[in-house]
Amino acid sequence: MNSSLWFVGSAMRAAYARRGLRSPFMGDAVPHVLIVGAGDTGLSLATMLSSAGLRVSTLNRSGRSIDAATALVGDLADSASLMGSPSADVVVFTTAPPSRDDEGYRTAYLDGPQRLLDALPTEPARAVLTSTTGVYGADDGRWVTATTPPDPSRSTAAIVVEGEAALARRIPTTVVRSAGIYGPGRRRLIDQVLTGVVGVTPGMPARWTNRVHRDDLAAALALCVVHPSPPPVAIAVDDEPAPRDDVLAWIAEQVRVDLGPDPSPIVAPTGKRCRNSELKDLGWELSYPTFREGYTSVLATL
Repeated sequence: MNSSLWFVGSAMRAAYARRGLRSPFMGDAVPHVLIVGAGDTGLSLATMLSSAGLRVSTLNRSGRSIDAATALVGDLADSASLMGSPSADVVVFTTAPPSRDDEGYRTAYLDGPQRLLDALPTEPARAVLTSTTGVYGADDGRWVTATTPPDPSRSTAAIVVEGEAALARRIPTTVVRSAGIYGPGRRRLIDQVLTGVVGVTPGMPARWTNRVHRDDLAAALALCVVHPSPPPVAIAVDDEPAPRDDVLAWIAEQVRVDLGPDPSPIVAPTGKRCRNSELKDLGWELSYPTFREGYTSVLATL
């Protein structure tokens, strides 16, 4: 079991009782977690939680799941398809927008979660919502934390913030704002280096980037499911925000490619630097603490 997954079963319920907190895992029944969305992160989470002894169901449009979970078919855009969904102790939303426009984001983050809660026989004790660090909007290299007020610069990010608040008003919710996800099958930067469409210009101001490996994100979500007192907001990001040029140069060195100059130079720092303090305080242990460990594992599969 991942070392971040603790307080499972009777020990988990006892931990809640000691703190005088309402546990979503009441009685002797095995806790039931409903994971909405079954992309790589959702399925990795399902594997972790089922391995930890929890009962897991997955809900998505295709019925994609793992052998150890109950596969459910439903569409957050279609209320009728959600009727008959089972009660759950905790619901975890790992849904990607079905389209990149405002309507797609409303389905994934605002209207869709509300439709599901309306369809469930009873409301879960709490929810975990996978969100995005894009809600912060900072683009000058500043540090942001989970307590930094959102400042969305795009309409889609504003919808995400609205969805976070709507879910938290309805049931206790932990919002996990994820940085860019990478891992198995996610090789965009590697392909850009191999094809030469990116470059590096020494001495140029930093384009700050943040990322988290898929398996570390799944472990963060699992920790928020089983922990007796997860925070209302946490940032899932590795330990080292990195200038984009540093990441590109490192990948180029590993694949033995010489990069040319940056085709789109900048004159001032961009991006933001995110901290993961809240998850670390819960006991989150990163398997891939920087991009180096993570991309080493991805490159090993090529």
